[in-house]
Amino acid sequence: MAVPLKPKVREIYADGDTVIVLFDGEATARDGVPYRNTYTWFLTFADNRIVKGTAFFDSIAFDELWQRVPV
Repeated sequence: MAVPLKPKVREIYADGDTVIVLFDGEATARDGVPYRNTYTWFLTFADNRIVKGTAFFDSIAFDELWQRVPV
């Protein structure tokens, strides 16, 4: 990325030791083209630390970025 991904939180859900965060992320890629995606993170906490995390995102948008912009 040319600039860091900027998250915009839509919702945060908490139940017991699990927190779910739904957010949109936007940044400009190194090729100058905007990158946008929606993410959901499922986080499990223990002793005020994240001990497990699972993330979901739009893989099509992510793949398009990786095909356009070499590592």
